Amino acid sequence: MAHSSGIPRRISLWAGVALALVGTLTGCAPPGPEDSTGEPQVTLDSQSQALAYPNGSSRTVVSRRVVYKNASGGYQAAPGFEQFRAAGATDSTLHAIRIAQVEAPSVREAIVFMTAGQKISSSGHSSGVTGQSSNWDASCDGVSCPNVVLDGRSLAMKLNALGWFPAGKTHLSVVNDNNFDHLLDSDTKQRIVNGFVHWLQAQIRPETRSIYLAGSSRGGCLVMRMAQALRANTALDGITLYVSSLDGVCKHSQGELGTFDTKVNNPVRPSGTFYGAWATHLSAEFPRRARLHLYQVVGGQEVAPATGIRAFSGYAGTTPPSKGTDLDWGWYKQTWVKWEHKEIGNPYTEPRTSDQPLAISETIDAQLTWLASLL
Repeated sequence: MAHSSGIPRRISLWAGVALALVGTLTGCAPPGPEDSTGEPQVTLDSQSQALAYPNGSSRTVVSRRVVYKNASGGYQAAPGFEQFRAAGATDSTLHAIRIAQVEAPSVREAIVFMTAGQKISSSGHSSGVTGQSSNWDASCDGVSCPNVVLDGRSLAMKLNALGWFPAGKTHLSVVNDNNFDHLLDSDTKQRIVNGFVHWLQAQIRPETRSIYLAGSSRGGCLVMRMAQALRANTALDGITLYVSSLDGVCKHSQGELGTFDTKVNNPVRPSGTFYGAWATHLSAEFPRRARLHLYQVVGGQEVAPATGIRAFSGYAGTTPPSKGTDLDWGWYKQTWVKWEHKEIGNPYTEPRTSDQPLAISETIDAQLTWLASLL
């Protein structure tokens, strides 16, 4: 996995909540007020320099439904995606999941899987991880979404251009809609996770040595939960697993990823805000940590006002701290940032222009710097 030259190696209630969620998760509405803790605020210097990772080339791909509608209007498992239906989620749930296999070589030394966050409104949403635009789903029909453009500035396309995973021997997939929605019941979510895990495992070949998962918001929670299942599979012990989460959001009232209702406050939150994340004892969630590397960039803005929907935060010790700190445990890294939830999800369009270089450096490029240090 050689680096390209010139790149440093270190470098009802539900309806009300759904309407509110359309804001920050889809990057459309301003944030609302949050609960006050009375702790002092810290501001960051917006003039910090961005890291210099080159953009990749934009790609036009076909995003396929894992369950599609045939000519008679009946649901049918898409060829190559049968694992999703076998995992037991309803066809109507699976019909919304759309995946583009950007690169699918027969020899696969590495597997790269990236997913956008939750799609809630009737339109799509843009993502700095996958590179999809806000209207990516405009061409979708009952079978697929042709002509989905992936922006070259995205994490997916930057990494593809860098060549850190071997060209021609890396399977790259982009999930434009994972339908891993916050409001779904725990059983449905588990079936969706199982479908993704079983499908991804079907992409592994005897020569596969690395898997890289990345996601933002609900996509961040999805890749962390996928990582739990993959690392628990002893048959995959010879494969190194890297996971990037950007303000990953898990539902604390369901105990997703071990989250519970203790908030760890963001130590660098902007003045007048009360960003923080739900605590989780990640060591307990990942008891098998050999060849495991996780990184969460966390802001912790409440995704929609008065919903309690926030990112997760790991913690050390027996009880969570009231104020968080950056963490680096070798297998798990976490850095706090001042950005809004939607800005972390797409730093190329959401922050004001003058803030975009710093936002990019602390989100997308920070993940690349972390990954480069491990490869």
